[in-house]
Amino acid sequence: MLVHGAWHGAWCFADVVRELEERGHAAAAVDLPCDVPGLTQHDYARLIGPQADAIVVGHSLGAQTIPHVAARLRVYLGGLLPVAGAYDEAFAEGFGGTVRDELDRSYWPDSDTCAAFMYPDCTREQSDRAFAQLRRQARISGEPASFGEGDVVIATLRDAAIDPAWQLRTARAYGARVIELDSGHSPFLTQPDELADVLDALA
Repeated sequence: MLVHGAWHGAWCFADVVRELEERGHAAAAVDLPCDVPGLTQHDYARLIGPQADAIVVGHSLGAQTIPHVAARLRVYLGGLLPVAGAYDEAFAEGFGGTVRDELDRSYWPDSDTCAAFMYPDCTREQSDRAFAQLRRQARISGEPASFGEGDVVIATLRDAAIDPAWQLRTARAYGARVIELDSGHSPFLTQPDELADVLDALA
């Protein structure tokens, strides 16, 4: 079960789902109502429902949701990990560029800004295709949750959104297993086959 981060949707995992299915896995991605104000990561988790027999993967902001989903294994991919201080410490230097609408939802104002800050590891074709599908993200307050021993962190080492050094340092401090992936923040777009190999090995 693949859980997207801010602004995205199930569409972003399409290539990973295909790669996992080719490796013999049943794979699915969820569409969270990220543009609906007033919901929390607990509401998102209830919408996903228990996944007791599944590996549940949370990308970026999705890392705030998956601790609240029953799972066989939780995997944090380039994650805004559910620990104290994450919102203050996790973001890479220079990451930004979103604006907020009248409902306090964040969004990327144009394709150039999005390409430069959200998808610097992607081709412009990949970035523009993704930008056209992004939604607005209602504010989700971070909060500490159960995390650490028994969890897996896939640290994205060229990440321009969630600081790779923070990912590594935090995962190790909390006792999570660390897998290093030589990718930017969006390996589901740039390296779906490599990401699927990592998930396949965890299964």
